Amino acid sequence: MTGQQGRYFFLSYAHSPPLASGWTGTGSASSDPDRWVRQFFLDLSESVREHASPRSGLAPGFFDHEISPGLDWKTSITEALGTAEVFVPLYSPRYFAWSWPGREWACFSDRMISSGIEVPFTRFAPVLWIPLPSHQPRDGLADALELGGAAPFYAENGLQTLLRIASYRKHYERVVDRVARRIVQLAEGVPVRPSQVRNIDEFSSPFPVEEATAQFAIATAAPAGQNGTVSRYDGHEAGRGKPGGMELPLTEYADYAASVAEQLDFAVLRVGIDKKTGELLANNPGVILIDPRYIADEQRRTAFRSFVAGLKSWALPLLIVDPSPDARTAELTHQVRAILTAAGGNARTDPALQAVNGVSSPKDFSALMPVLVAEAGRQYLRHGQIYRSAAPSASQPRLAGHPPADQALIPLPSEEEKDV
Repeated sequence: MTGQQGRYFFLSYAHSPPLASGWTGTGSASSDPDRWVRQFFLDLSESVREHASPRSGLAPGFFDHEISPGLDWKTSITEALGTAEVFVPLYSPRYFAWSWPGREWACFSDRMISSGIEVPFTRFAPVLWIPLPSHQPRDGLADALELGGAAPFYAENGLQTLLRIASYRKHYERVVDRVARRIVQLAEGVPVRPSQVRNIDEFSSPFPVEEATAQFAIATAAPAGQNGTVSRYDGHEAGRGKPGGMELPLTEYADYAASVAEQLDFAVLRVGIDKKTGELLANNPGVILIDPRYIADEQRRTAFRSFVAGLKSWALPLLIVDPSPDARTAELTHQVRAILTAAGGNARTDPALQAVNGVSSPKDFSALMPVLVAEAGRQYLRHGQIYRSAAPSASQPRLAGHPPADQALIPLPSEEEKDV
């Protein structure tokens, strides 16, 4: 990984399923379910800058919301794990119950071992984000509490609550400062330097995570082109044709959708459109990404109409719209919308209706997709056949819709506590 700029830290956390009721259609911070994580990242990055040496040559940190739509999401994660000096896990019930955060942990640890660090955890700066129930692993919890100082409200309630309640602001800032100092001390005192790391898909979580209780289907309806990309009628690959056309191959939209589902702890299946897909979506939540050119011939149009007529409320179609279509593509887009509207059956929430109307840019797609994945999971919980894991968890039921019972706010501090 020669030539890669190093980073002070990599922020690892369990993603929160967005709620359809909070969907604004803009992807703004107010509708971001992980807005408190984002705020912590910004505060920690600023504190690291304050303590860092101006000659270190290191960027502050990495937060996966920084990844631009259209980039290979997993490759970006893997590269960031290969350049970070310190790993900052946000401990919460979901962090140890879901597989994705553990895979990031395992990937970074493997790199540390390959770099000659016998005890990888010495390169960690753990943070107690939400208190852990007694039945979950507590690897490194003492280190997280030590970084928090002696404040009992941090140990009892976690840093997220200190961030959310103004009366605890001084305590929150104190913890952030201590974590930042630990990061800078490790990164500048004994630097590891950027190094090669294996792809994150090669790793499993080191924690006894629950098994995913449902598969999530990512189906694509698109005319086949070379290398599995979406083809234009003019023979150009999507995103490489005339200006104003689809900005990415549909396969890249599908890659992003799969990464979102994995973050929310689903086992992902990638499929096309056929009879078996209909059977799969009858028993599992999923999304169907649709290029309107898929129905260009009559046979496919008839098959597509039959396919969507049988969709359950947990199988949500998403139309990918060309922002500057030619007359033929515009007509096909209109036909797809009409077919989807006539079929009914899919969830009638705002994000589901927006998905039928369509998105025309990677930015809009990346804002809508987490909401759709979570909504498909919620619809499946309400109406589908549910399998619950036997393992106890604060995040039950397992499909990605219900906030865990660990978000309760704590009482305001006493006057004595405010001055600690």
